[in-house]
Amino acid sequence: MTSTRSGFVRVLALWTLLTLLLGVVIAAQAALSLNDAQQACFFNFPAVSCPGGDDPAVGRLTFAFIGVPLIWLAGLGFAAARRGLRRPKHQ
Repeated sequence: MTSTRSGFVRVLALWTLLTLLLGVVIAAQAALSLNDAQQACFFNFPAVSCPGGDDPAVGRLTFAFIGVPLIWLAGLGFAAARRGLRRPKHQ
């Protein structure tokens, strides 16, 4: 029983680490993209438009802060449900 429990914990820890890494990478890329766009807008204002709410980087940043945690939570729920279904019933 201990080996299955530790295996389950390892899988959940790996899932958490991977989704955290994914969220950080997406957020960092989106923030850098927005920063570059803001600097281009500041230095070349009439020629370069400033990023707005419809900028794709804003969507990626929103996904990093809302979508990735929801995917992580769904994965935890799926893992818990699967573990509950696979556990033998004691009589």
